[in-house]
Amino acid sequence: MRVKTDARREAILSAAKEVFEELGFEQTTMSEITARLGSSKATLYRYFDSKEALFLELVLRSASEHGGESMSIALKHGRKVPEHEFPPKVLEAADLLDPTEDVASVLKRVGKFILKNFHTPQKLATHRMVISASINPEIGKLFYENGPKKGMKFLERYFESVMNNGKLRTADAHVVACHFRGLLDAEAHEAGLFNVVTELSDKRIAGIVDRAVDVFIRAYGSPSAPG
Repeated sequence: MRVKTDARREAILSAAKEVFEELGFEQTTMSEITARLGSSKATLYRYFDSKEALFLELVLRSASEHGGESMSIALKHGRKVPEHEFPPKVLEAADLLDPTEDVASVLKRVGKFILKNFHTPQKLATHRMVISASINPEIGKLFYENGPKKGMKFLERYFESVMNNGKLRTADAHVVACHFRGLLDAEAHEAGLFNVVTELSDKRIAGIVDRAVDVFIRAYGSPSAPG
């Protein structure tokens, strides 16, 4: 048996990534990957025993590159990611949520940060890959619970605080957080997932965020509070 090499493994992963992105998980076959690789099935199966194993390796790698090493470990071992191990950009966004400041100003600052750092070709590609991988519900559940769900907790705690201080009308903090994130996503997220609009200019980000915060404050602003 030939010795496995890192270079060959990388070549397989590169070829497979191209095929998965072009054809999607269901339509991709090991034969198609072999043809793209210009090698034999025997070689491919020495490294990965199934299409699912190959795809999972790509998902894990993508999680490690764009979601932090802890996300990759979580997927492999089924554990939760502690908040202090979140990727720096997530923690940086959380640090912007200052409940002592004017609510609209905070939300505009956070909204711009989110769109600038998370509506990117790399992040959207990861999102697409995870959605495809979620044909396995365990993978989808782990990504959701360790990623979006935990990220939303930062927003929930912020909204709970400002509602308790009378800066917003009282409502379910989880629903409020979902509505704010939904407003940020409304104008561009779907186009990003479909690979139509994967980058946003600063001017467009500012417009999206201003409109989102305006609608949000109209819905949840406290009549007795200035911000």
